[in-house]
Amino acid sequence: MNTILEQVGLTHNESKIYLTFLKHKEKTAAEVSRILSMDKSSCYRAVESLVAKGLLITIPRRRGTTHSSASPEILKELMIAKRNDVKAREEQLDGFIAKWVKDAKDSRSTFIKVETGIQAIRDGMERNLEAAIASNKVIKEQYRLSFPYFKDRDHAAWVNEFAKRRIKAGVSIRQIVDFAGSTAFAPIMKTNKALLKEIRLMPKEMKTLHGLRLSGDVVNIISFDEKENYIDITIKDKYVALFMNSMFDFVWERSEKYL
Repeated sequence: MNTILEQVGLTHNESKIYLTFLKHKEKTAAEVSRILSMDKSSCYRAVESLVAKGLLITIPRRRGTTHSSASPEILKELMIAKRNDVKAREEQLDGFIAKWVKDAKDSRSTFIKVETGIQAIRDGMERNLEAAIASNKVIKEQYRLSFPYFKDRDHAAWVNEFAKRRIKAGVSIRQIVDFAGSTAFAPIMKTNKALLKEIRLMPKEMKTLHGLRLSGDVVNIISFDEKENYIDITIKDKYVALFMNSMFDFVWERSEKYL
């Protein structure tokens, strides 16, 4: 019987007390607490709840306020009310799940573009700058100055100009770099605050031959083959970006600061 009462919404204490009133008819809350050996405060709270549910009738007496059980027919009303509440919650849950699924589909918009050549690298850098300006104003980079495209003087000049535009836009940059004895970017290879630049030295264990740039939800992977054909892969996906940022931060925390 207790299990059935709990199914219509009564707590364990409320079920015990209601069954006690059905058996003993009119009693005070204190008397019921003694019959059930129940803590008085717990009993009083349960009695108040049963009165609110319409399962107990309050009767003022000289000896104090007593209660008696209402008709068990009210349990049917409680069951109907609970069923309606469950139905309403089910509909709310269906709506919530439908919206969640829709939002997930809408937010998972993946853009992938593969380009080749020096201009592709520059276009990728422009996309990173735009994404950084629109988000947290940080670009993260990983590369080696021994990469062949840094031998291109025009590209080196373009990168220096790009750095000036980045600084003007208030976008800071974090770089994990292997200098490899290059002086191509000596004027901007500094760590003073005016350049909004932080540099860490690439761990010697890293054998990677690709460059990496991250900003916002944009990931750029730069690679090249033995004929120095450059490939720039742009991936715009917040979940991929989250993963790549975690990988970058893992290496960053374990890299030596450049002074």
